[in-house]
Amino acid sequence: MNYLAQNLEGLRKRYPALVQATQEISGGLLTVVPSREGSPSATRGGRWVHSGYDPRKEAQAWAETQLHEWKAGELGVVLGVGLLYHVEALVALKPQGTMLAVIVPNVAELKDAAMIRPLGAWIDSVEWMWGTPVTMAEELAAKSAPLRFMTYGPAACLHSDAHRDLEAGLRRIIAAKQAGRLHVAVVGPIYGGSLGIARHTVAALESLGHRVSWLDQNPHHASYEAFGVYHEPRHRLTMQSRFADMLSVGVVTHLAEDPPDLVLALAQAPMNLAVLEHLRKKKFLTAMWFVENYRHLTYWRQLAGGYDYWFVIQQASCFEALKRAGARHITYLPMAADPALHRPLRLTVAEQDEYGADVSFVGAGYANRRTLLPRWLSNDWSFKLWGNEWEGADGLTSVLQRGGARIDMEACMKIFNATSINLNLHSCAGDGLDPEADFVNPRTFELAACGAFQLVDERSLLSDLFATNEMIRFTMAAEVPSLIRTWLDDATGRREIAEAARRRVLAQHTYEHRMRELLATIGIHQPDRIGTMIRGDRNAGALTQRVDAPTELVAILRRFPPDQRVELKDVAAQIKAKGAGHELAREELLVLMLDSYRAEMRDLV
Repeated sequence: MNYLAQNLEGLRKRYPALVQATQEISGGLLTVVPSREGSPSATRGGRWVHSGYDPRKEAQAWAETQLHEWKAGELGVVLGVGLLYHVEALVALKPQGTMLAVIVPNVAELKDAAMIRPLGAWIDSVEWMWGTPVTMAEELAAKSAPLRFMTYGPAACLHSDAHRDLEAGLRRIIAAKQAGRLHVAVVGPIYGGSLGIARHTVAALESLGHRVSWLDQNPHHASYEAFGVYHEPRHRLTMQSRFADMLSVGVVTHLAEDPPDLVLALAQAPMNLAVLEHLRKKKFLTAMWFVENYRHLTYWRQLAGGYDYWFVIQQASCFEALKRAGARHITYLPMAADPALHRPLRLTVAEQDEYGADVSFVGAGYANRRTLLPRWLSNDWSFKLWGNEWEGADGLTSVLQRGGARIDMEACMKIFNATSINLNLHSCAGDGLDPEADFVNPRTFELAACGAFQLVDERSLLSDLFATNEMIRFTMAAEVPSLIRTWLDDATGRREIAEAARRRVLAQHTYEHRMRELLATIGIHQPDRIGTMIRGDRNAGALTQRVDAPTELVAILRRFPPDQRVELKDVAAQIKAKGAGHELAREELLVLMLDSYRAEMRDLV
């Protein structure tokens, strides 16, 4: 029996356009097969979309697990359509004060569900969203209620690309209109390339108005390196590992004295698995921005399950590897630039003479660079090589500057600005171009932010970040000399391309952009915690409006500026400030009791 007309009639009044679209489209996206229990089930491409045994029982179990975190006032957003058993079960169990919406990436799938079984009156109590990922993201972003996403995996995987684009669009919208302020603890590495990125991250968060606790581990670098006196590698690594564990405990102590809303660690931060599990037990949210090549630095395998959120600079295989290792939430977050530091400079004549050249390269002496850079030297142009770890690179001795000393960021900026063509060659362990060229390094963004022209080796993720008229790529090492000749003779073309790349960075690729997106991502998945904070729902003005009656609590809240975020501890401090002789109202007693309980539960040490 075909139930299409009957089911669509229940949607016609509220969703006439959806009804029309469903009627006009061909179904058949799903293959309907009977389950052993007798109810219709479905497959797609040989994979079950619902249980082949008892789809209703499976749907009931899934719906019950969604109730653990779904709170009153939230809009539950279901990803995954199938035959809608799971949505029907969720409607039946829906907590009081909650709302429910279903994302429909392909109306043909909804038609299959509507044809095969009677859906009942519940379909009119659900909000149906369909269209492009962009339009659905805009519709969700316009909702005043916090969003609680619920993914029914077997059906959601049919449209994973659409769901990913939906979330990306929603992140961008939320990031653009963040109103609240957070307290973020940023944990940096002891040393290494991610140390500078950690500092840019701190600056970006502070620039956005958030309170930042910068847990800088770099002062411990000398102590860490002191263990190098041990000649046996096993002994040295053991002592350095124990030292990092001690620093990890130090991080916990800092967090205990000033608990943040979010702990954000950068790659190689001294945070071991035991500490991460302890933080989760105490309800601290943790995130890692892994700004490294996951193929080369593999310590993430031991930490994958420890962090609540992973942000990475690679996709596809990186996501799969982290998921296999136990990571729960993984998001692509590419590198960026800091326009306050990475910017065009007006150099003196002396600086131009010292730092300038037709062609320059700044970086460490990785294997592929030792092989390729000598091929790009020529009598037709001047070439300067800057950076360390070039010992034994005899073919480059004549162009190596400052004897191979490490170059600080200030000098880098002068080199970028003084050079006609900056070579940007991503490192790899081989002797040629990176055979797994995916991530885009920080240098790409930094050069662009300086308005400096660059030649960069092609990356699979580069086209999503810069257009072809904003950056010149090469796919083979043999191309580079001819590209240098071409662009050395075209100063106007170099300037136009460099200026276009700089405009792109300022519009989309600063550390402020990245931090907005990072916080928006966590806010989407934590609507009652980070989400409510970045929306401004915990600001004094918003809290005052939500109080039902003019109680003592309202009087306390009105002592704070309307746009100031107010937490339980802040209200408790106001009450305590009244002094010992003050007779406490019932609400004040409750606040003090809850604050005491909060402090006890958050005691990390």
